Amino acid sequence: MRRGRRRDLAQLHALLALPAEARLERFLRRMLADLGMDIYVAEDGERRIVGVISVAYRRSLMRGGLSAILDGVRTRSAPDVLEALVAFAEQRARRRGCRRMTACVDADAELRAVLTARGYRAEALFVTDLAGAA
Repeated sequence: MRRGRRRDLAQLHALLALPAEARLERFLRRMLADLGMDIYVAEDGERRIVGVISVAYRRSLMRGGLSAILDGVRTRSAPDVLEALVAFAEQRARRRGCRRMTACVDADAELRAVLTARGYRAEALFVTDLAGAA
């Protein structure tokens, strides 16, 4: 496991199945440089990226301190890579002083299973799509 770098962009595009657009390229470059976000990658023995996880950090007025948000994860191999990415992200969040980690999980049953096994619990979360967002 290691922090994602700009030279990983081509492999990240392939893993995430993103179209090759200049706008997406700039977006990924900004995410990799953002101090409020970490992107970690897992590599196989041939240094190919087989998994990626993104974590955003925010200060919480109500909870006090720093919180981490597991924003997304994608793997192309076995569930042990998924488990290792989540464990690595948790470790890094602790080192940054985070008191809490939440996870944004859509219909990914495998990720739900890993999080549940690691002690995550479902709590109330309200979500809306913002019309007109750029």
